Amino acid sequence: LILVGCQQKQPVQNPWQEIAGRDLGHSLIIRHPVYRARVPYHWKRVDPLPSVSNADTTKPLVEFWIDDQVSVNVHNFPSDSLEERIPPAAQVARWRKQLVGLNPKEAVVKPISRAGFAGLFFEGQGHDVLVMAWSLQLDAEHYRVLLKGENRENGDFLKQMRADVTIKVVGPPDVVESYQDELMDFAGSFELIQEIPDQRYLTRKFTG
Repeated sequence: LILVGCQQKQPVQNPWQEIAGRDLGHSLIIRHPVYRARVPYHWKRVDPLPSVSNADTTKPLVEFWIDDQVSVNVHNFPSDSLEERIPPAAQVARWRKQLVGLNPKEAVVKPISRAGFAGLFFEGQGHDVLVMAWSLQLDAEHYRVLLKGENRENGDFLKQMRADVTIKVVGPPDVVESYQDELMDFAGSFELIQEIPDQRYLTRKFTG
């Protein structure tokens, strides 16, 4: 009897994809990559048209589709001060209102923290739709570092880096639940491409 062994193949990780920030709404549209996340191969990606501005924060930075039934939208909300930021609890309240027939007791809201971001995770079900969403903000100290590091050359890029972020998943409950692991992995991998600088390097120039 001859026993033949073979090394078990390791699962292939989903590849990193970069996500650009917002342009300034000028005639010359320029967007720099700001974020990255691991995206499953079978997700369909839809980016803003290069000829159409996405300065309006109601427009997503990127949209993914799963089986043409589940949408995954990523938004960011640039600000000029800590006081301008939208609290994650306010985002959650907005998502609750959007779900017609939602029983507040059935909604799940959990604090989250990862890769310099902190905020809230929301999951709720309305009429024939399930929503999973993340509201993320940089730590206040990280925000201040990026604010102090602004200059004429890097100000627009650092404003994108310190922006609040939301990731929102919408689709039929059974389909969303079948891809829950992929969705959680995507949100869990979401991060800034460039590291937040140390106070000693605030004069460093950033380019996207």
